[in-house]
Amino acid sequence: MGLRTHRDVRHWLALLGPSLGPGLTMIGIALIQAGHPVLSWDEIATADAAGRTPAQLWHLMHHVDAVFGAYYLLIHFWTAIAGTSEIALRLPSILAMGATVALTGELGRRFFGPLTGAVAGLLLCLMPNTSRYADEARPYAFACCFALLALLLLHYAVKRPRPARWIGYAAAVLLLGLSHVIALTTLAAHVVVVVQHRTRRVLLAWGMAVGCALAALTPLLWLGLHQRGTQLSWIEPLTRGSLWKFPGMLVGSVPAGWLLIGLAILAIWQPRRHVTELSVLALAPVAALATLSVLVVPYWVVRYLLIVLAPLALLAAAGLVQPFGPGHSPAGWRSRRTLALQIATALAVLGLAVVPDQRALRGATAKNGSDYRTAAHLVDRYQQPGDGIIYTAHSRTMRTGMQYYLRHDPGQPHDLLMQQPAADVGTLRAQEYPDPGGHLGQAARIWLFTYGNDRDPTAARPDLRAALRSGYRTLGIWSLHHATLTLLRRQPSR
Repeated sequence: MGLRTHRDVRHWLALLGPSLGPGLTMIGIALIQAGHPVLSWDEIATADAAGRTPAQLWHLMHHVDAVFGAYYLLIHFWTAIAGTSEIALRLPSILAMGATVALTGELGRRFFGPLTGAVAGLLLCLMPNTSRYADEARPYAFACCFALLALLLLHYAVKRPRPARWIGYAAAVLLLGLSHVIALTTLAAHVVVVVQHRTRRVLLAWGMAVGCALAALTPLLWLGLHQRGTQLSWIEPLTRGSLWKFPGMLVGSVPAGWLLIGLAILAIWQPRRHVTELSVLALAPVAALATLSVLVVPYWVVRYLLIVLAPLALLAAAGLVQPFGPGHSPAGWRSRRTLALQIATALAVLGLAVVPDQRALRGATAKNGSDYRTAAHLVDRYQQPGDGIIYTAHSRTMRTGMQYYLRHDPGQPHDLLMQQPAADVGTLRAQEYPDPGGHLGQAARIWLFTYGNDRDPTAARPDLRAALRSGYRTLGIWSLHHATLTLLRRQPSR
């Protein structure tokens, strides 16, 4: 019995090796300096949502970010256990990206063989944006994970159709939509799988599973569509330049992006069963978002398409390991040595190409946000009892970012203009007093934290500019990444 158990363990380790190894490698890579970059603009929203009650999150979903509601609820409960540090906020995404790489390896093993699975996982580990969005407290890593999980569970269900398997598949599709609505475009690849199977029973079961999942997602889809003007009005129209830059922006490295596409093209020309579905999995979301952006309204945001990175890595691995599929191996030691050299060379070239981008994404100000951390350190260092603080007018992030990085400071400056916190009004912006000028006199010294690096920071508050310039003297001004911090003292009246 013991010998049989030992053999079973060895068997499963042999099967899962191409999956677990790269998955754990991904987690290790993502954890390197995971807490060093300052939170991005969107991560600040996550940190804000994490501190709200479920009732407040429900209120928020009716105004903005309904499509992220499930993720916000997850982070709320997670941070209650793990805390609210940068690493704590990002750890769920790190684990989800590790699972994404593991699932990539498993799909590669099932579709093309263990070697292709392992290579696909390693290719994904090398890509800078895999690390970038593993270390992002947003749901994009979860969307990548559930996109692959849903495809894997579909293959299990069509191979041996059972109610439990179809229920599991429907749950994965539901989680896919809850993680990111755009990720539902990957269902186009599922159509290819079902059509290839060509049985009425499978088609009916698949239709019921997807129908139930989409029915459960209908309220979310309705809210998301009605919030588009509030949430996505900043997206610019799609251009030819955007399409040309897409490979580099998707991968996080221009040379690595084009190298990955080149390897994937090698696989597309191979007559293999699973190449079609992986090609659709990689291309359908891109085509859908491009079509929507051109014919309806702009939706083209590269991070929304991170879901295509894993199938692209799978195709690239298949192209690299060609022409050996499942159950085949190179004939002779010379062929095996040639294949090993081919894989090692490709991984080395890609590794060298991504080094600058991998290093850059771990910088303190690598993300698209203001340097709230340095600003908070300056306030903490030079503040005095009774100080007040004001922010860029109508800013979604400046107030919340400063509050996050001063969350452990009981003596932080008083927010002079906030009438109601954002959580109370169900938005991501606090409600300020309608007559802000009447509240400046509460403090002799005022910190002004504004977006950008304008020579005159008071320009960020046109409603207060005259009062600040005439009644206050500048004691200090610090130009930071995407931000300016100014300290003002009220001048004695004459």
